[in-house]
Amino acid sequence: MTPGNDGTSHGPASWRQRIGSGTSTAVRFLLGYSRSRAFLVSNQTDRRLKIRRPDNTVLILSPLESARRVSARDVEAFDLQSLVQRGTLSLQPEPSPWVHRLAFLQSLTGKLSLLSFLTAAYFFLIDLFEGRRARMYLLIALGLLSASLVAMLLVARLGSHMGVRPSFRLWVRGKVYPVLLLLIGVGIPSLVILASEGFIGDLRKVLESVTEWVRTGGQVLPEVSSQDRLLVAGRFLQLLFVSLLSLLPAVLFFAFDRQHQSTLRERFVAHIFRFDSAVKTRQDVQARYGKQMDEAYGTEGRDGAIRILPTRRSPLLIATLVLALGWTLTMLNGAPPADGDSPVDFLGFFQPLQSTLPFGFLGAYAYALTTTFRSYARRDLQPKVYSHITTRVFTVMVLAWVLEESWLIVPGSQVDQPALAPALHTLAFLTGIIPETGLVFIGEVLRTTLRRMKRSAKEPGLQLVDPHEPLTSLEGIDIYDRARLQDEGVTNVQALARHDVVELMLQTRVPAPRLLDWVDQAILHLHCNVGGQSDGGPDSLLPTLRRYGIRTVTDLLEASEKAEKRGEHDKLLELLSGPASNGSIPRLRVVLDAIRDEEWVENLRCWHKTQAVREELVDVLAPPWEPRPEPRESTSRAPLPGALGHRLGDGTGAPTVA
Repeated sequence: MTPGNDGTSHGPASWRQRIGSGTSTAVRFLLGYSRSRAFLVSNQTDRRLKIRRPDNTVLILSPLESARRVSARDVEAFDLQSLVQRGTLSLQPEPSPWVHRLAFLQSLTGKLSLLSFLTAAYFFLIDLFEGRRARMYLLIALGLLSASLVAMLLVARLGSHMGVRPSFRLWVRGKVYPVLLLLIGVGIPSLVILASEGFIGDLRKVLESVTEWVRTGGQVLPEVSSQDRLLVAGRFLQLLFVSLLSLLPAVLFFAFDRQHQSTLRERFVAHIFRFDSAVKTRQDVQARYGKQMDEAYGTEGRDGAIRILPTRRSPLLIATLVLALGWTLTMLNGAPPADGDSPVDFLGFFQPLQSTLPFGFLGAYAYALTTTFRSYARRDLQPKVYSHITTRVFTVMVLAWVLEESWLIVPGSQVDQPALAPALHTLAFLTGIIPETGLVFIGEVLRTTLRRMKRSAKEPGLQLVDPHEPLTSLEGIDIYDRARLQDEGVTNVQALARHDVVELMLQTRVPAPRLLDWVDQAILHLHCNVGGQSDGGPDSLLPTLRRYGIRTVTDLLEASEKAEKRGEHDKLLELLSGPASNGSIPRLRVVLDAIRDEEWVENLRCWHKTQAVREELVDVLAPPWEPRPEPRESTSRAPLPGALGHRLGDGTGAPTVA
């Protein structure tokens, strides 16, 4: 280090100190600017709170209202800290306005850096790795990427106070998986296309002609046969098509807005207040269901931000790998290099291989895409969905192989194979959507073949699909809802009636009214459907109850209580279960007694009750530093901006409503 004229040093260490000091000053400036004298108050109860001061000034908070902006003066004037200690309210400092600006800057620089990387790759390809333009755009992309990273760190520091290292790890983790998925979805079909016969030579001819045309400014256009151009264009479109279909389910996962987690959490809290009458405040909800909410939605920080759990995304990688391999085997079937001067069949690049396995994969992919989109629309897109997709594809592959062997047993299949091949392909496609279709077909073929052993067609040993109490016997459940419930271990009506309803509300994210209606039906189905079949056996009460509009257990209890109030309970029992013989107890009375002991019946009845908004008036004392004011006329006090509103009434002492 060399000292300057003023005695200061100008060495590298001095410059590092100056940079560090400048950075610290900038951060302190941002933090100082972010300090706001306003707070965000949230109502922690399902009651409308009226907080009244001695001068009849009232601050009103709606049930479960969150992020209501109040000033620091209002916090002291209404003594909100005492209500925070009681668990009635929560207070958070208002976040810095710089957070939103830096978040926009981060998003903008990230998109510009991606565009710059694509531009650099284009010039690398055009200039054959020798142009300065590609290097220039690459440097621009790196600079924009660095700016995006700095903006992200500042957002994390000012917004959630996570710290630099956790924010950087989260940022890296968010970028690694998309890059790996892109490499899998594009790399596998690219390797197959590059390995195809004659493609590299045709690609080289086309690139050389384009490069020569660019260098000469369009004056020289080397001759390339139309066959070579069509072959290269077809393969590139085929690569784009296969890559897009392989990556589409994973893209939906990353397009899923993870910020909805806080909205889902708030919705669950509102539902649990209605479902469980034992909870009174958010602290009660947190004490009873806090761990389950953290597992489903992530932990909630002190600043109210949702910390998303580090969920395993390896199912996305495996599912994308399986889909990429499936589409590669289905579409990249060595299609058509042309021989000699024969034209290239351009549409042949987009026709699947005519075999059982590709058509089974197409059915499995159609089911996977529909399931993924339904989960995306329902905000229930989790890595578990991609594990189900991988399992479905492998299951369909095995069934497709067995179907090919079973098809040879069908009479006439060996004689007229070309005519029956479309039927086999259609059956394989339906098996991909509903694997039970293939199982039923295999079972029918076995029953036909084994008739010589004089086995009954209704023998339970040959029934590969158990029809006992399926979930689809309930109203409103289709094959996709059934598959989602099966992911949670609910495989039939009995399992749904006995499962943890709160866990299903958290994990499946099916709208609570629909899910509770299914549970309501399942309990009634379990007690009244003695035959055990979806259509109702001879001893089943379900057809009679449904004929009179009773479709859930809460409907039956409500009808029974109203009939008892009218003094017509015996008539109701006789109407629904028939007259009792020899003075015996009516069957429906026994069913009603058994239903009242069910675990979730009281919660379901609480859910169906009319929810009237309750109010709670809280009187607070005046702050010590402020003299106790006397009631004044409504026109003598101006409302505080952002916190207090107008006075109700025209008389003295009318409360001010916020």
